[in-house]
Amino acid sequence: MALPQRQRRPTQVDIAKHAGVSQATVSLVLSGGAVSDQIAESTRQAVLAAAAGATTCWAW
Repeated sequence: MALPQRQRRPTQVDIAKHAGVSQATVSLVLSGGAVSDQIAESTRQAVLAAAAGATTCWAW
């Protein structure tokens, strides 16, 4: 009998792939620093939605 595979936490790379942006963009948005103001609002919303979805409903 095989042991069940343990789920892993989503990484910034996983979130970036899901949102269609770079890992650096995910990092800037999630850190919320001054530089994140240079990110378009639509991109910011896509990253935040992907991050929220990553923690609740993605099947790894």
